[in-house]
This record gives sequence, structure tokens and C-alpha cells, in this order.
Amino acid sequence: MMRFFRWLTAGFVVLLAVLVVLAFKAVEEIPLVPQAEAPSAAAVARAKDIIRKNDPRKLARNESHEVRITGADLEALLNFASGRGLKGSAALNLYQGHAEIRYSARLPGTPLGRFLNVSAQVGSSGDQLELEQVHIGQVPIPSPVFKLALRQYIKHTELADELRLLKQTISQIIIAPDSVRFTYVWQPEILDSARALAISPDQRERLTAAHRQLVAQMDSVAQARTVPLARVLGPLLANAGDKASAAERANAYRDALLVTAFHLSGRSLALLIPEARQWPQPRPLTLTLRGRTDLAQHFSVSAALAAWASEPLANAIGLEKEVDDAKKGSGFSFVDLTADRAGTRLGELAAQNPERLAAALAVGLTDAAMLPSIHGLPEFMMAHEFQRRFGGVGAPAYKRMATEIEGRVSALALFR
Repeated sequence: MMRFFRWLTAGFVVLLAVLVVLAFKAVEEIPLVPQAEAPSAAAVARAKDIIRKNDPRKLARNESHEVRITGADLEALLNFASGRGLKGSAALNLYQGHAEIRYSARLPGTPLGRFLNVSAQVGSSGDQLELEQVHIGQVPIPSPVFKLALRQYIKHTELADELRLLKQTISQIIIAPDSVRFTYVWQPEILDSARALAISPDQRERLTAAHRQLVAQMDSVAQARTVPLARVLGPLLANAGDKASAAERANAYRDALLVTAFHLSGRSLALLIPEARQWPQPRPLTLTLRGRTDLAQHFSVSAALAAWASEPLANAIGLEKEVDDAKKGSGFSFVDLTADRAGTRLGELAAQNPERLAAALAVGLTDAAMLPSIHGLPEFMMAHEFQRRFGGVGAPAYKRMATEIEGRVSALALFR
């Protein structure tokens, strides 16, 4: 019996030593994939175009549809997905019939290393993607073992239902060197499932309450037809911030910003919550920021995007809108970009530092506190004028103006 226990103890020590060695080889000091760049305005424009061209609501039940996504766009989507769960950066290379995916995530302080690096070879087989080779750091992992571990991880994330939904609809996947094509069979009820995945029951309840608070706040304003945004958003956020914990306060701020953005953009929350069609609506009231309705809209939409998504995404969407306006709309506007940037900073503050926002709200919110002076900022520039004066996005003259805008926004007490 003692011999058995000695062998058992020795085996345990050897196993522990092996695990320690593997851990040191699995975690590394250098990332396999550098930190992903913020999504560009062009990437956002392409994503919008893909969605517009492939809107499944235009399809009949059981109708098949093929979607083609380039490698660059798919890599951008992977990086957006990498921002959920264990945050990291992803890179993608496409070949005929298979793809190479690389992923790096920065780990909390650990003596083993700073980065978890994963590389995988993925092939396509009919309607499925098949893992062919997987390495974690320098350690090769048998694909069945990795798939089992991945399934267990996904079960504990919000991705599980989304992936299950994809499997139900996709009928074919083809990987080529320049793109991935997948065919899906449309079932209208999938849209309801997607809505249910996008908005949890708890979020649905919170957004319902936030909408009612917005209606009540707008109805309580004196019988004027036009009022500053701060007169509605200030009390709305102050009421939302009356929560016990920082997490609850952040959620309430995000909800308030989202319902405000939907209202100012003229969109209905029925896009997310179908029963919102029956909700009471506020009385007609125009909200302005520094006297302009367009700036109130820019500010609110960017704030909601930053609170619910990420600061780079909100910035890119705002920039893409201005570039598009320069081509066929009201023209490129650094004034609009200033409202976008200030709204983004508010959304970031609401999501990441709710206690700081609560303290600022206690002093009171005004238009001047939310948006700096817009004096002297060029706007209404059509594409040729914008190119002539600033050389396009990223040119030195453009960067100088962007730095000026950032300085004005950062000088506000709200964002110091």
C-alpha cells in the first residue's frame, strides 16, 4: 500500500511538473498578433454596405442567399468579436479551402508571461468549419481536446446562442484565398431569435423603464417646442445614476443614452423590442445642442455607441458619416466631428467610470459642459473643398484640426 502511495505521489509530482512546463510554454512575453487598430471609416462603410446588400428581411421563407465577405472585412469582424469575453486581437489569412487564424490576449499580471497566443488552421466541410491544427503558445493541442475546451468556454459566454443560431441557418461555407462565401436559408423567426439574443430579458426590462423615464422627462419640460439637450439628458442621467452599485449605475447610464439616441435619430426601439410599438411616445419636442438639432443627434448617437460598443467604433462611425456627407450630403463638418467626439467621451465615461459621471451630474449638466465651443471649426465642405483644404482624412492638416478638436473636448471639466 505504501508503495502505491509513493507511486501515486511521484506521479502527481511529475504531472504537476509537466503542467508547469506546459504553462510556461503556453503563455508568452510577445503577442502573436499586435493590438488591432481601431476600425477605420472605410471599414465601417464596408460593413454597412454588406448589411445593406444582404438584408435578410428582403428574402422569402426558405429562400437561399449567398454572402461573400473579403478577408479584410472578416478580420475586422473577428477583432470586433475579440472585444467580447477575453479581450484580444485577431489576424486572418485565407487560402484555398482553409484559413489560418491567430489570436493574442493580454493576461492579468502573471509570472508565466503577458500574452496568451493561439493559432489554428481551420478548414470548411459542407456547412461546418473544422479545426485542423491548434497551438496555444508553443504547445500543440489535439483538435478534439481544443474543441471540447472551446465548447465549454463558449457555454459560459454570450456567444453560445449566437453560434447555435448560425448553425441552424448556414447551409454551405466555402473558403477561398480572397474571401469566405457562405450560404444560408432564411427563416423569418430567426430575426426574433436574433433580437432575443441581442437584448436579454433583464436589458429589455431596463430599456422599457428607461424609455418611460425619457417620456416623463420630456413631458415635464415647460411647454416649449425647443429646449437644450441638457435639460432632458441631465435629469435623465441623474435619475439613472441613483443606483446602489457602480455596475448598476453604468447599466442605467447606458440604457438612458440608448433610448435618447433612438429618439433623436428618429428610430424606434421596436427594432430591438417589437412591443415598443405600443409604448407611449413623448410629446413633440425638439432637442438642441448649442442651438442645433444636428449636434444633439451626433452627440447622443455617439454617446450610445461608445457606451454600448467601444470608443474606436463610435469614432469610426462618426468619421464615416462625415466622409459620406462630403460626397453627397451636407458636406464634411469638423463641428459634427466635435459633437461626435464629445458624445463618445460621455459614453465612455458612463460605461467605464460611472462614479466620476455621477459626481459631475451632481454639479449640473449644461450644453456648454457637454460640448466645447465650435467657433472657427470648418464645416459644409464638399469632397473637393475638403480635399483641397485638408488633404483628406489622415493628412497633416486634418490631423492638426483633429488635435485641436481633441484639445477642446478634453478641456471640458466633464472629461478631465
